[in-house]
Amino acid sequence: MKKKNFKAISVGAFFIASLTLLSCKDNLMPPEKTDNSVADSELMLKAGAIDMPGRVLASNCFQCHGTNGYAGELKIGEQSASSIISDINEMKSKDPGKNIMNVHARAYTPEEIKLIAEYISKQSRN
Repeated sequence: MKKKNFKAISVGAFFIASLTLLSCKDNLMPPEKTDNSVADSELMLKAGAIDMPGRVLASNCFQCHGTNGYAGELKIGEQSASSIISDINEMKSKDPGKNIMNVHARAYTPEEIKLIAEYISKQSRN
């Protein structure tokens, strides 16, 4: 008799759970896709503008130059963007075996160098 009661209770609980889920299906289902492609792309552009795009590229620099560019003798945070761009381009043209920065410099496009330089030059000494 206990098995029959357990089975009846299990079926009843399943039935109630199913009804509960079905009554909440609007809250469980993702909203219908609307044609907001223009609005979505504008939002992505704004998000990219806010989260300075050079930050990710400059994160490699932070290993030696510190997270804000003011570490030890390797201070780059004090420099202007044009000075950083000039320095990186000069390193890019030198023998990669002579200095690790010459190797790093060769890895970036001119656009990436500009983003890195702009980001680093805006860092404050904390």
